[in-house]
Amino acid sequence: MYHNNEQVQALAVLDEVQMITPEWLRPLLLRAYILRTMSCPVQEMNVLQDLLVRVEERNQQSESDNDMVTEAWSLLGEVLVKLGECRLAVDAFLQSSRMERDIKKKREEYSNAIFSANYCSGIADERWQALYADYRQLLQDIVPLQLPLAEQGGYGHKKIRVGYLSADVRRHPVAYFLRPLLEFYDRQRFQVFLYRANAEEDSVTEQLQGWADCTQYIADMSDEEVARQIAADAIDILVDLSGHTRGNRLPVLAYKPAPVILSGIGYFNSLGMYTDGFLSDVYCSPKETHPAFTEKLLRLPHTHFCYSPFEEFPAINKQMAWERNGYVTFGCFNNFSKVTDEMLLVWKEILYKCPSSRLLLKHKLFDSEEGRQWTLHRLQKLQLPVERIDFRGFSANYLQEYNEIDIALDTFPYTGGLTTIEALLMGVPVVSMYGDRHGTRFGLSFLSNIGMAELATDNRYTYIKLAAGIAEDKDLLKALHGRLRSTVQKSPLMNGVNYCNDVEWMYRKLLRVDDVW
Repeated sequence: MYHNNEQVQALAVLDEVQMITPEWLRPLLLRAYILRTMSCPVQEMNVLQDLLVRVEERNQQSESDNDMVTEAWSLLGEVLVKLGECRLAVDAFLQSSRMERDIKKKREEYSNAIFSANYCSGIADERWQALYADYRQLLQDIVPLQLPLAEQGGYGHKKIRVGYLSADVRRHPVAYFLRPLLEFYDRQRFQVFLYRANAEEDSVTEQLQGWADCTQYIADMSDEEVARQIAADAIDILVDLSGHTRGNRLPVLAYKPAPVILSGIGYFNSLGMYTDGFLSDVYCSPKETHPAFTEKLLRLPHTHFCYSPFEEFPAINKQMAWERNGYVTFGCFNNFSKVTDEMLLVWKEILYKCPSSRLLLKHKLFDSEEGRQWTLHRLQKLQLPVERIDFRGFSANYLQEYNEIDIALDTFPYTGGLTTIEALLMGVPVVSMYGDRHGTRFGLSFLSNIGMAELATDNRYTYIKLAAGIAEDKDLLKALHGRLRSTVQKSPLMNGVNYCNDVEWMYRKLLRVDDVW
């Protein structure tokens, strides 16, 4: 029934099974999967927690119990992230990793823990380094390949061979930032190889693969096989675009399959591995080193991102939301897992400073009644004026909905990436807060690259003042609304040719090629 999409009937059968054999706990795991399919995250969380408590109460646990509990901890981590309980999610993924017997899955669960930590505020540099050290321990059994390199450290090809490793060669935010590196690279000096780790494909996959000199489909290959393929292709510079995101192939990097190994674009924090660098820029990284990074930060002169969409943006309404409604609407379309309690308290201050304003929050969590009620309860505990907050679920035409907000509020410490650029292109100014680490400074970088760095700040008090000040200054709001799209389009954020030149300059510098231009 579950596989036939008959969830309600499947739950009824499980109720009968549990009445007959209450000591049999595996039906609880299946119930969690069904509730996930039905978009009931709170019930799913409760079932998983019940399962884990009941297993813990057993005097003896079988090998089968261990596997079930390992899976339950992983599922719990995922649903906790969805509900914004990210510190608990980190602990759940770590527990799953500890119990997992398969080394491949063990590494994946640990990656999930590291990724989830990015949602949390106040993670100390020492904590990051401890997480990274334990992750590296899971890679200890991997023996690096011996590469037949030329004296200067590369292969000495006539053209430099660059390999991009990604699980997101499809319609995905990473694809918009990968596109210029494939479309505009210097074909006289470089050859580009694409290593596609995602099994699914679409029209974007086809376009991206069409720009590369060679595409290797690696989804069905082991990490060692992928590494040996990269070595056989004699890749000079391998660039990982996934980091600790879903579907990553980070163990491939531990084989050292290329003389220079970099990361960036698809991830916003250190891999925790000893590679040759992390692509950043002068705004995201004030220095070349950071205590929470194991890699050197490669500071591009403008932006480490260049946005190149595959579709036309919808028209911007000439009349702003506040002109139609009579009040200013703030909004955030970021993944709601990024919204910490600390950020909600900042937004509360903004709403109280602008007493007639509203806040529009948009995320797929709000597709379900459970998700809305969970969030509503969370906001009420923090004493936000919930009567002035609107929840919107997923919609394919979400870009159109930017016409319904006047000012976008960025999240912190996990800031917006694609969502920030989309807001700006839809004529919506973005107020951002930044810290001292690369991934916390995306808003600052984007706004600096369009000449509006004054909309970013390093403290909550100025963030509140900025948001409230723009809301009061209707002339400024209208001016920004009218020019933001063209400003972004003319900026380094969408200049694919110049961006590619900057990145290729960095590549040649790393390989110590004599004629670095």
